[in-house]
Amino acid sequence: MTRRKVIWHIGPVDPGTAFLAEALQSRATELAEHGAAVPTGAWHEIEDQIWQHKGLSLLSTPDIAPADADKIALRLNGLRDLEVHLVLLSRDLPAQVYAGWQAGLQHGSTTSLKKYATRVMDPERSDPQAVEFWAGADLGRILPAWTRAFHADRVHVIATPSDADSTWRSFVELAGLGGLERPAGFVPPSLSAELDPERVLDLTTAWAKLVADRGFDLRGSLIGASTTAAIGGPDRASQLEAVAELLTASTTEIDRLSTELTRLRAENLHLDKKRRKHKRRLAELNAAS
Repeated sequence: MTRRKVIWHIGPVDPGTAFLAEALQSRATELAEHGAAVPTGAWHEIEDQIWQHKGLSLLSTPDIAPADADKIALRLNGLRDLEVHLVLLSRDLPAQVYAGWQAGLQHGSTTSLKKYATRVMDPERSDPQAVEFWAGADLGRILPAWTRAFHADRVHVIATPSDADSTWRSFVELAGLGGLERPAGFVPPSLSAELDPERVLDLTTAWAKLVADRGFDLRGSLIGASTTAAIGGPDRASQLEAVAELLTASTTEIDRLSTELTRLRAENLHLDKKRRKHKRRLAELNAAS
């Protein structure tokens, strides 16, 4: 009997890898031809689809990385007795910090990149922006929280390059589905914040030690990629170009949502008008009877 297997991307929270869920759904037909399902919907629906499939299921829900112990237990409870593999797609730390700053811009933040990076990299992590960032990015917290009941060979930490194609390949190759191209779609530009190399080295060395001590499957170098990026850093022109691209994409999405909202309001008014008409007709019929 075919064993149900789940390969589940659980984090870190990173706009640079968040495209994976939509990309998998876009390739659902091709993946099905290889025996892989891409469950979607509310969590209880995802569980049902996994159990019904009787084969390989691919999930990408990186926003779940900050979950506390109760929420983690709730998610894992419905997957008991399955072969579940947890995947962390970790881009270099300067790219993750830059992406976190970009995400803040989309939500109305006016914090400069330099100030954001300073707050995030402060060892005290007292600023709300630091708290939010590390809740979803600190492998030193995510791994222990999620892997208490997992064998080491079912936890995969991939130090993936920052470009979207490499991230896509890293995941599908882990699933044994290499060769499937990433579908087209907007992905935030892959640029880096300027970070203190020594601070980056301290953090990534601690993560690498944790992974090694627990015997998890590590692919790539958590230390090498991040420290190299911290020393390099992009020029300001590239950063501004990336921000402009991000804001253009955001504006386009806002325009689309505004149009949809206008359509729904018009439809709601039409339905409300019909409802009032039927209500009057019903009152007339009742009065006549």
